[in-house]
Parts: sequence; C-alpha cells; structure tokens
Amino acid sequence: MAIRKAARLCGIPPQSLRDKVTGKTKIGRKSGPPTIFTSSEESLLKDHILLLAKVGYPLSRREVISLAINSAVLLQKRGPNNKVGKRWFEGFLKRWPELKIGRPQKLSLKRTKASSEEIVNNYFKELDLIMTKYNLKEKPQLIFNIDETGFQVEHSPPKCVGPSDGKLNSITTDKGAITTVIAAGNALGNTVPPYFVFKGKKMFESLKDGALPGSTFTLTESGWSNGEVFKDYVQNHLIKFLPNRNADEHVLLLYDGHNSHISVPLIEFALENKIVLFVLPPHTSHILQPLDVAVFKPLKTHFHNECHKLMRKTPGEVITRYHITRLISTAYMKAFTPENLTSSFRKTGIFPLNKNAVKTENFMPAENLRTPQTLNTSRDYSSNCIDGAESSLATFLLQQRPRPSTSATTKPKRKVQYRPGGVAITEEKILLKIRKVYDKPEEVPIPKTNTKRKAGNCDALKSQDHESTCVTSKPSHLPSTSTSSGSVANSKNQSKREGESEEEIEGDDDKCCVCEQFSPPGLSSVLRTSVKFIEWAECTSCTHWVHLEFCVTEKQADIGEFFHCPHCKDMPLEE
Repeated sequence: MAIRKAARLCGIPPQSLRDKVTGKTKIGRKSGPPTIFTSSEESLLKDHILLLAKVGYPLSRREVISLAINSAVLLQKRGPNNKVGKRWFEGFLKRWPELKIGRPQKLSLKRTKASSEEIVNNYFKELDLIMTKYNLKEKPQLIFNIDETGFQVEHSPPKCVGPSDGKLNSITTDKGAITTVIAAGNALGNTVPPYFVFKGKKMFESLKDGALPGSTFTLTESGWSNGEVFKDYVQNHLIKFLPNRNADEHVLLLYDGHNSHISVPLIEFALENKIVLFVLPPHTSHILQPLDVAVFKPLKTHFHNECHKLMRKTPGEVITRYHITRLISTAYMKAFTPENLTSSFRKTGIFPLNKNAVKTENFMPAENLRTPQTLNTSRDYSSNCIDGAESSLATFLLQQRPRPSTSATTKPKRKVQYRPGGVAITEEKILLKIRKVYDKPEEVPIPKTNTKRKAGNCDALKSQDHESTCVTSKPSHLPSTSTSSGSVANSKNQSKREGESEEEIEGDDDKCCVCEQFSPPGLSSVLRTSVKFIEWAECTSCTHWVHLEFCVTEKQADIGEFFHCPHCKDMPLEE
C-alpha cells in the first residue's frame, strides 16, 4: 500500500509515516533531547526505589534526586548540560508509571519485627487446628472479631473545594476527652451494637442521645477501656447478641492480646458458655485483625465527615461529648456493613481460612531486618546487569540498601512474663500458663512497725506495755558519709508517713539508744583513712534506732525478722 493511502486510512500525517518507514525517525524514541540515564540504568534506579518502599524505608523526592545525582557522578554523566533536578524527577515519574508520590503510613519497629512470615504461618497453623477442632470452618456466623478504637471531638476535615490562589481553612473543635468504642462483627456480616466508654464518674442520660438500639454505656477515669470494662463487655453485652447455637457448637472470638483482655475469670466464663477466646499474635493487628484492616478506617472517615457537616450546619458552636454518641452511631451504621465485614475476614485470611490472603509484601520489612547477607550483584541483578556502567551502578545501589548492623547488641535482655499470642487462651495447656502469671493468690498485708519516736528512753519503756508489732522486712540500713571537714551527716532513709510532719519523723530523739549520739563513738578515727557508711537497725520492741558495728556487734544484732536493741533483747515479743 502506498504511504499516502496508508496515512489517509490511519489518520496520521504522510510525512510522519514516511520518516518512520525510511528510518529517519526511530520507532519508540520520544522527541526532545536524550535523558541522562539510559533506559536500563533508569530501570535499576526504579527497582531500587520500589525495593526501599516495600521494606519500609521509602525515599522522598529530595532523596530520589540526590540518589540520581550520585549515580550520575559515578557514571561520569553529570555536566553543564546534564543536570538532575526537579524537571528530571517529573520526567522520571512519567517514564515509569509504577512510581507515584504518596504519604506513607506509620509502621512501628515492633509491628515491623512481628510481621514476619514465620509468625503469621504459626498463627494460621494454630487457627486451623482450633477451627477444625470445634468445626467452625463452615460456620461464619460463629466467628467474631472484637476491637476497640478511640474518638476525639476534634475531627480531621475531609478534602474540600476552595480557591486555587488562597489558603483553605476548616473550623474544628479543640481537643477533648477520649471516648472509646468497643465493636464486634462476625464473618457472615452481622454486627454487634457499639459499647461506649466515656471519661467521667457520673453517667448522664443526655450522653446516650442518638445511640443505636442495643448500645451500652459505661465510665472510666481515662475514657479508655480496661480489664473490668472488657470483661463486662463480653459477659453482659456481647453475650446477648451471639447467635443461637446447638449444644455442641462453640463461638470463636478473635481479638488482640492486650493485658486488659486477658484474665482468668473471663476465661472461666468463656469455658462455661462454650466460647473460644483466640488471641492474635502481638503487634500484628494491622495485617491480621479484620476490623483494623477494612472497617475502622471507613468508620473514622465517616465520623470525620459527620463532624464536618455538624460544624458547617451550626456555625459558632463546638462538638461536645453530648454530640459524639449520635455522630459515632451514624458513622457506625455506614461503616459496619455486611460487605465491609465479610471483606475484612476475607482479607485477613480468617474466613475462608487462607494464609495466602495476607500479602507477602507485608513480610518484607521484617525480612529486611534479618542478618544481612553478602552483596551479590549477579544474584540481585542477573537479568538487568551487563558489563560496564550498568554493573557499577548496580553495585552502588546494592550498597545503598538499608541493612541491619552486624554488631552484637549490648542491651541486656529483660525477663518478661508469659504473654499469650497467636493461640486460643481457653485451651487447657495455655490456661495453665496464664494461671501462673494472672491468677496469683492475694498477699495478706502485714502491719509494719510504727517508726514515730516515743518520748523517754528505753529504760522507761521497759515498764510500759509494748504494742504487738510484727516486722517482716529487714531493718533499713542507712548510709552516712563524711564531709571534707570531718563532720558526719547521718540520714535515715525513711519515707514520711501519712499524717506525720517533718518534725515528727526527725527530732532530737533520733539518736542511737545506746550511745545517745548521732555519730557513733570511734568514727572520727575511721574517717581519717576512708569514707564510712553507717548502718542502723530499728528495735522491734521500742522502735528506737541503734548503730550497728559500733554500738552492737554482729552477733548481738540478729538482723532478720525481728531485732532487739540491748535494752530490749531480754524482753519477750508479744504475739
């Protein structure tokens, strides 16, 4: 076909088609001056930027430009006509649509380390065993997730339309007290009415205005949930909305393993009512908790939108805690839809049970924190690298990867108590471990000796009736150091009791009942060669203090559960 006819049929200029056919214009080449980097070199830069973003260390625009400048210097391509700046960055993003500018979400180091493939696989393995044991794999109506979130009267305005040449403002309420909402839903898409936790000590009926039917309200000093609140939620609120079951059917409750969510009375209640309490692995709620993954974000978005509407409709007024129940309830109905709930359980791999539902990219930050491996250019860039400039660029980019330090940490490991995670705490073997930590017997308080000084000396007290004082702790050993002039400052390390003044604790009678002095005799000769710490002991009977080592020998000072000064050592201790 002739060029002119083909150009007419295809709707392109004949000269453009003629240039393509004759080879004057190369196919795939764009107009304008050539780029600083070749397509292969830019591909290496693009792969490096994507890798850093996946492992949790994304580069800002300034950092990308700096990386490109260093790469151009390495390849000896930077010159007066080859500048790397804002225009190059904009063209780079157009040439590689895989890249975009966005605001990253915060990911704490604890969450990063906990979101490893090994931990998640062990969690799904345990979950599979529990769901098989209680025959729950085909019963989505019996699989629930419980979670809580806090709300402030100060909202975040949504994106709005405004002037292009001016600043856009939106009036909001100042910060106020936290209001916590405990929510729950099952894998079938059914939701449980919210449970509100307000800050305060007295409940007003006006706080309940606009609440959804079935909502429950309580108060705490902080506005946050605690162990008693969570136990009340399960025992008195959630239990009312669980579906009807046969005698052999169990309900599975999944929630995070905060300390307030674990208690022996709650576990015993769950066992009596055939409820399986399954605690998620620590710091993994952002990828394994259904409500966190797909429900709470739209809940907060709808709540902020409702607050924005209310502020716009009532100019000059602020949002108070008396509005918050109605606002949360409206947002609750919009967010806790059957579609969102079923999607949340599906994305977290709970129902249907599928560990592959959790994307492998969630594990990359944790994998990057493992022991660094030796740089291997041929392994990482075997398909892209060639000899020459691209090979040196690939090696340079490998060296820029964030890798953990190989030096051993010197921070001592703390001994922590057992904290269940990724297991069902209602299972017998787990409950035994929890009892050792959470079900300790209550310690009976033992009365302490009254350390307030009594008037008179020990001889006068011998004729009086001594009160029964049982001392279980060892006497306080109280240091005293010398000054440069040789004077001694004796300090009894004794906390002030309630109802006693400073004068009642320390006075003229705060002396050794043997030598009747603050500083023991013979101390001055010791201070000539060293600094001496004076040890004191309190008499169990008369509550007076004695210098140890100077006024009482070690054999006489039977430091233990009871101690008697020389004046009271022969007196029997009253029971």
